[in-house]
Amino acid sequence: VLVSSIDSVGTKLKIAFALDRHDTVGYDIVAHCGNDIVVQGAEPLFFMDYIGIGELRPDVVADLVDGLARGCLEVGCALIGGETAELPDLYAAGEYDLAGSIVGVVERPHVITGEGIVPGDVVLGLPSVGLHTNGYSLARKIAFEAAELDPRDDVPELGITVGEELLKPHRSYVKACLDLARSVGVGGLAHI
Repeated sequence: VLVSSIDSVGTKLKIAFALDRHDTVGYDIVAHCGNDIVVQGAEPLFFMDYIGIGELRPDVVADLVDGLARGCLEVGCALIGGETAELPDLYAAGEYDLAGSIVGVVERPHVITGEGIVPGDVVLGLPSVGLHTNGYSLARKIAFEAAELDPRDDVPELGITVGEELLKPHRSYVKACLDLARSVGVGGLAHI
């Protein structure tokens, strides 16, 4: 059975733009899409990306593609291509959009549907490194409007800047979930 997902990094990109740091968000989109399909037991096969950008900056695109390639290595799939569109009338200077799609496969008897979940089952939660790629509109509103922080402001409790904390890569759970499903079996998985 083929399983697929398509998504974007979303407003986390605003942090990348503010810091002019683009080496994590490519990884983010691959991990996010990989996590979306592993919940059905699918092993990733390939990934394709879309970069829409106002003005092509080779250094930015190289950082994005490096992150995409690292993400694909992490989830165990091929980066088979994508589309880069230079659209100066659509994107503000220094901004872009990054989206991607992943396709995976699982044998029909091994599709994870959640139907096997019963009262008394053990629930495991795998930790994140932060917000991943969701919740950034609210996080930016809290950090940069309500708390009046700048992405470059140090946060002593974290030992890094606000922007560095918010750009931590979206953790990939693909290998851990596939290993668990193969070794002991699972009744259901959720990517939250």
